[in-house]
Amino acid sequence: MSCWRFDLRRKFVPYLEGAIPPRATKRLERHLAGCEECRTVFVKVRDGHQSAQQLRRLSREDAHRPPECEAIRADIGARITSRRKWAQAWENRLVMLTTPRTVKALAGLVLVLAVLLVVSNRNVLIGERNGPAPKSGALDVRDFHPLRIPEIRTNTRARIATEGYVRDVRVDKEEGTLHFKLSEIPHGPGPFIVCEIMNPFAMIRPQEGSRVRVYGVARYDAQPGREWHEVNPVFDIYVLKR
Repeated sequence: MSCWRFDLRRKFVPYLEGAIPPRATKRLERHLAGCEECRTVFVKVRDGHQSAQQLRRLSREDAHRPPECEAIRADIGARITSRRKWAQAWENRLVMLTTPRTVKALAGLVLVLAVLLVVSNRNVLIGERNGPAPKSGALDVRDFHPLRIPEIRTNTRARIATEGYVRDVRVDKEEGTLHFKLSEIPHGPGPFIVCEIMNPFAMIRPQEGSRVRVYGVARYDAQPGREWHEVNPVFDIYVLKR
């Protein structure tokens, strides 16, 4: 199963340069210890970083310039000139589009398109329900395999949809992520799934005790002390009951 922790991969270079705080360093090292895919990427980044450190640094005062530099500068100048010509051509076209006759023609075209849009979507506008399967926001829910929380142990699908009661909501200020547990019963022990939202500002923040349906990627966190199933990252949340 592919790893979706791109947020941690962005920290590989700062980690190699000692530019991330101790807590983030420990979290990254724990993830690398349990994720073979990220370890492979990290080794490539580390080797490239080490090779870059061995290159000779050139100063602006360096009088020597290889012959290739002039060819590169000439090519860049030609590209800039070409882009300026294209920009001028587009500016001339925009001036033509602002004439009264052109504006009237475009207004008529917009009106015709609006009528066609209303006609083609009349089923939705008058409330008919015979269209395709519903979508959650921009997410096509047909891409996600529905399952109950106890079934996560035997699941083999990457994208899943599951629902339950929210508890133990917390925010990781350092990583900018939001975590919560999803269980079948609102209180007491029982099977649960840990859900992680990579960008909490982009979707609904779940409330303690509410029942929600989540769409995301099924993972298993094998790190010592965790060893739980996750929906990470969560792509979308639908509130069923507050």
